[in-house]
Amino acid sequence: MRSTMRYMIALSLAILVAPLPLLAAEDFSGSVEVGAAGVSIEDSQLRVNEYNVIRPDDGVTAYGKAAIASHSDGLGVDLGADVMGARDQKYGLGLDVYRVLKLDASFQSFGRWTDHDQMNYLDAAIPDGSLYTGGILTPNNVPGFVDKTTGVGVASGTAGSQQVGRAGLYGEDFMKNDDFFITHRNLENELSVTIPQLPQVTFHAGYRIEQREGMEQSIGMSKCTTCHITGMGKQIDEETKDLSAGLTGRFGALTVDYEYLDREFRENAGNAGRVYDPALAPSSGTTYTPGNAVFDNRLLFDYEDGVLPYDVTPDSDKESHVLKARIALPNRSEVLGSYVSAEVESKITDEPGIWTMAEEKLTTSYDGYGLKAATRLGDRIRLTLRGKVEELEDSEAHLTFFPMGTTAQPNLGGGTLPSSIAATRHSVVTRDVLSLGADMVYRLARKSTLRLSYDFREDDREDDHFGKTETHTAKAALKMRPGKTLSMRASVAYEKTRNPLQNPDAAGYIDPLTGLPYTDNPTSAIAIGNGPLYGTAYYDKRQTDLSNLPEDSYEGKVNFTWSPSADFSGSFNLRVRSEENALDRSEWKQLTYVPGASLWYAASEKVDLTFAYTYMGQSTEAKFCQGWYDG
Repeated sequence: MRSTMRYMIALSLAILVAPLPLLAAEDFSGSVEVGAAGVSIEDSQLRVNEYNVIRPDDGVTAYGKAAIASHSDGLGVDLGADVMGARDQKYGLGLDVYRVLKLDASFQSFGRWTDHDQMNYLDAAIPDGSLYTGGILTPNNVPGFVDKTTGVGVASGTAGSQQVGRAGLYGEDFMKNDDFFITHRNLENELSVTIPQLPQVTFHAGYRIEQREGMEQSIGMSKCTTCHITGMGKQIDEETKDLSAGLTGRFGALTVDYEYLDREFRENAGNAGRVYDPALAPSSGTTYTPGNAVFDNRLLFDYEDGVLPYDVTPDSDKESHVLKARIALPNRSEVLGSYVSAEVESKITDEPGIWTMAEEKLTTSYDGYGLKAATRLGDRIRLTLRGKVEELEDSEAHLTFFPMGTTAQPNLGGGTLPSSIAATRHSVVTRDVLSLGADMVYRLARKSTLRLSYDFREDDREDDHFGKTETHTAKAALKMRPGKTLSMRASVAYEKTRNPLQNPDAAGYIDPLTGLPYTDNPTSAIAIGNGPLYGTAYYDKRQTDLSNLPEDSYEGKVNFTWSPSADFSGSFNLRVRSEENALDRSEWKQLTYVPGASLWYAASEKVDLTFAYTYMGQSTEAKFCQGWYDG
């Protein structure tokens, strides 16, 4: 923070002092603006003021703007300042020395409101309090089974009972009246040097610091009770430092560009912490005996371990190399190629006594190869072909877990779990990606063009559990001007995805006695929660895939703009998108429609008015909800 403040002060002084020697320049211009701006917001700040441009809350703020430009004898200087209160500020410095050395420096500070989930919708699966006579329903007072007639909590296996409690959700926002706000500070410096003796090559370097400070909401969950979801605050004090260097060379028809980047990310705030609820399931009732609970040896931790860190953001370091080349060919044709290589190392901190990891850091590497060619076929057609091959590799993690000690359980065959369990985590990130595409632009007539495109993408994941995903996308777009005052754009697109990333066998418990789903079982002997294998074999009998990603997507867009005069224009636009996924035992659908209109009028050379309205409607249909959590 101190380094950024020093840069900001130095840049501010440069802007204030620089005008003095520049007043004698041959080409000098400047402007100063001062005033006040106010804002008044009802309801949520996030809806209209996420990135506040005037002030973060209601009230009036004094502001000032200044711009100075001086160009003389090969020396050019541009200075700018935009101050909107104490937090929202922007400073800029541009320097050009005989076109040999160019410097662009800027500092910007602004705020952003972050999401605040009140979680008041998460009680959808909790039984109605009027049906339960055992008291007020809370995370610590939710029965595992209730009598269907009286609603009284009973033991598992009781005739005429229904399991409800352990399959419920319960949400609590511990910071209902708090705001979550992040202050961003960005300092950027870009320097380029062109040596007169080597004019074909330009050397460039950059240095950037980005800081984020404030608080955001952190969501956590306790399991093996009611699924108790809580919202708390997490302090943010992040700093990202970038150092880059490279060169650009122009050799006739060939242009080559190379850039190296070294990035360091650090989270300087402490980790968020929480105390997890005691484990109750699958025991009946709500009685908990510390150190001797039935379910403890299936867990790594609960409330006995006290405050534990969660929602941890690891420190990381990144290095990347980017090489691009372009060859200009006759007939306005060109070929472009690129190669990108990057490696990220994340530093992971384990929790001794609960879980440990053999590796001190995890590494993710990326290699990408791209090729693009464009040419003209006659006077009316321009054709573009492109392809890219990407290789992503994420290191495996070798983990050791230490379950909580407890007495033997009958559903483990009378035994207990070992003192430690070793496991290897295979990352879903590791994959090979192939992307191919083609575009054709056909000029139908003057000021009218038709664009046709096709894209193919294949994600071949190393983890066979998720398999291979193939996506085909076809699009057609028309742009035309039917008259002098009217213009229009329209497009349609279709996307077909085979095997989108989804969760196989995520729900839909199949009763082993009948072979039927839980809700279709015609008998009263439903084997849920009563058998000795509940908790070990129960989840293995789920056979329904779930996903909120579409297999088929249809999208249409249209825009009309009417400009009867130079000082007035109006436009209308509409976007409709339909998505669906015909899963094996369910179906997911989503329909989105976004109409909008805008009017623009220039009352004078210095005053113009804009009115815009946008409406978004979205409906989603799925057969699974929170109430079906138990399958």
